[in-house]
Amino acid sequence: MKSDQKAFHKSRRAGFSELIGKDSVAVIFGNTTRNKSYDEDYKFKQYKNFYYLTGFLEPNSVLVLAPGGIQFPVNGKQKTLTEILFVQKKDALMETWNGKRLGHSDVRRELGIQNSFVNEEIPQILNSRFLRRFSKLYTNFGEMLKLTNDTKRIINNFTETLNIIAPALEISDASYLLGKMRAVKTNYEINKIGEAAEISTGAYNETLKSVRPGINEFSIQAMLEYYYKYHGGDDIAYHPIVASGENACILHYNANNRQMKSGELLLIDSASEYNYYCSDITRTFPVNGKFTNEQRIIYEIVLKANKECIKKIRPGVKFSDLDNLSTKILTEGLFKAGLLKNKKDIKKYSLHGIGHHIGLDTHDAVPFTKTGSTDNDTLKAGNVITIEPGLYFTGNMKEIPVKFRKIGVRIEDDILVTKTGSINLTESMIKEAAEIEIAMKDN
Repeated sequence: MKSDQKAFHKSRRAGFSELIGKDSVAVIFGNTTRNKSYDEDYKFKQYKNFYYLTGFLEPNSVLVLAPGGIQFPVNGKQKTLTEILFVQKKDALMETWNGKRLGHSDVRRELGIQNSFVNEEIPQILNSRFLRRFSKLYTNFGEMLKLTNDTKRIINNFTETLNIIAPALEISDASYLLGKMRAVKTNYEINKIGEAAEISTGAYNETLKSVRPGINEFSIQAMLEYYYKYHGGDDIAYHPIVASGENACILHYNANNRQMKSGELLLIDSASEYNYYCSDITRTFPVNGKFTNEQRIIYEIVLKANKECIKKIRPGVKFSDLDNLSTKILTEGLFKAGLLKNKKDIKKYSLHGIGHHIGLDTHDAVPFTKTGSTDNDTLKAGNVITIEPGLYFTGNMKEIPVKFRKIGVRIEDDILVTKTGSINLTESMIKEAAEIEIAMKDN
């Protein structure tokens, strides 16, 4: 692991330790493998919060953080430790089949985590006698309950222990505090999201050259994902939406198997992941390279909402206010076009909110609304959010003129909130209607 990445994960452990305090202990479980069919597993993906704190990509691992220190046996002597990573033991046979394991002896050198032991020693931590020394325990409950294989047996004992010690200490899920940390990105993270966005926009610009009538949706998906991989994208950020015609009105359409026809729109919602960090882009193109009058009316309304909301982004602006602004622009645009008789009906056609945070998860696992006295709605420098207004008109909307039916438009960009305003990380992907038509002219 490179020094900048070690420093990043170390800073995350330090920040989380400061949040939970010296009287607390955190037990954060990494992911385990899952069976797909017969003797094949799904591709392994590390839990994102565990990755955030460690950068470690092997299964069956557990991180323990004790800011006030814990006594733990090391080479026959009791030592005070503040961070421990439990990992799989070295196993020559298993490594022949499934790849090299780091082993506990190389954890400090490779990951920068102070202390490490093999998994067999985890029960020394996850027992009532040990845990009673603290006033508060943090763990990742939802993820913990999904663990498999040998780790599942450890979890069964742990959950029984939690039932016994619950009256003696406060037990909390770590996800909320980690979400608050993840909401504000460091420069290291911003660079990773920027890399993902650059790979994604390059893929769109290249793939746009191949959009034409007669091409199947899955061919467009394949072109995008080839570009991601070829240019260093580790994975897709989410299952892609490549939706032509009325498919664009299905928000999470993912069959991606229809032949595109002239006169339709193609909505693409797809993006690359880079070093576990995601980008998220949506663009809408005319399949034959030319918007119809009706398509262009809808497209320009959505584009205006996208651009005006981006202009407003800066620290202190509320996410909810951006959502309200988008709704206002979409409403006024449809009303002016004669497509909306009652302005209260806008949600029938806009369906979703203006956006979300983005980072280790595409819909990043961070709080972003105001709840009680806690304000996570107000944007801060270091937030990275999407702006993605959309309008959708299905074929059975009889109140809409026929030529406007089966039109779905969404335009999405990834925006970094800076100290003085914002930066559009996906700005290099064209979205002006005239620019799109020029780019597709020779397709």
